[in-house]
Amino acid sequence: MVNPEQLRAQAEECEAKAETARDPDVRRWYRNMAAQWRKLAQQHEEIAVGIRLGPRLERDRQRLTR
Repeated sequence: MVNPEQLRAQAEECEAKAETARDPDVRRWYRNMAAQWRKLAQQHEEIAVGIRLGPRLERDRQRLTR
């Protein structure tokens, strides 16, 4: 399974390729891909936090509804 650091590394590779691309469309494509890799890394982190906090959040929610 990939981790957020690996996903961010992919984003950095895309950014580096965008810097060297001569064609503006290719440059835009690489930058878009970099943004997608970063977004995926953020989602992975959010999911991981949710998994770790899930039982605690449910317990807190139940306390508030009593």
